[in-house]
Amino acid sequence: MSESGSNRKGGDFCNLEYLLVNLGRNQAAAERLVLIFLENAPALCRRLDDAAQQGDLQALRDVLHDIRSSCVLFSGNQCLDQAREIEQLVRQYLLEAPNGNFAPVADWPSMSAPLSLCLQCMAAELAGYLVEREG
Repeated sequence: MSESGSNRKGGDFCNLEYLLVNLGRNQAAAERLVLIFLENAPALCRRLDDAAQQGDLQALRDVLHDIRSSCVLFSGNQCLDQAREIEQLVRQYLLEAPNGNFAPVADWPSMSAPLSLCLQCMAAELAGYLVEREG
């Protein structure tokens, strides 16, 4: 996370400058949060994929919330937007089901796959920040 890094202010998937500003430019804290995200991202992707494959809307809602919480720190707007869109559909399904208003079955795996890929891209970008910092 060097001061001269070209991606420091923002890459395609996240914006480390946003995090640094919110942390009062505390590089060490930013690096710890990046490491935590990198440790948790594979599990988030697995949970997302599992919930989508099983059609488990409660689990899907929970993991989408966790994804949004993780991505907001880094201003990961692509992932945030995708998660919100899926979360809105999940919410709609959960509201309609108790009333007997069953919408056509959604293809949750197809909807969640781009978000999983986006999370992986965001993780790769954040890993690049750490490599840049070490280099």
